[in-house]
Amino acid sequence: MKRSTIAVLVAVCVGVGAALVAPIAFLVLTYGCTADDDRLAASLATLSILDAHPASATPQEGRGSSCDSDDRITTVGQTYRPSGSRADVLSFYRDIAIKDGWTPSPEDDGEGVGCFTKSVDGRGVELSVWFLDALGEGHGDDYDVHVSSSVAGGGWC
Repeated sequence: MKRSTIAVLVAVCVGVGAALVAPIAFLVLTYGCTADDDRLAASLATLSILDAHPASATPQEGRGSSCDSDDRITTVGQTYRPSGSRADVLSFYRDIAIKDGWTPSPEDDGEGVGCFTKSVDGRGVELSVWFLDALGEGHGDDYDVHVSSSVAGGGWC
């Protein structure tokens, strides 16, 4: 083979290889949570709704946070142990959330907390309350109050 033909073949192989490797390298380098998500968690942790609780509930442990590497959704939550009924807990959070400017989802039936949204610093944030035994976790009637969002805005309930 002539040197020019070999040079062309090598150039084609290098080009095709680069075209295949570049997207993978981009994914590897940009995948997962970053310092931006840590700053978002710190910001979410200051929301007053996480400190609000019925007088009959006591905070458990410290406030926790996590970031989902796939979706880069940051969640901050606080666990509470109530001594009142679940209905009282849900009614408390529904009332306090609405007073604090949170909007129930369109599917909200008015019974529980469900999912609430609020714009915080121009970013969509979502609020939810979960009883841990429904998830197969926790102690008795412990529940979590969660707020979640992403750097681009929007979280999950």
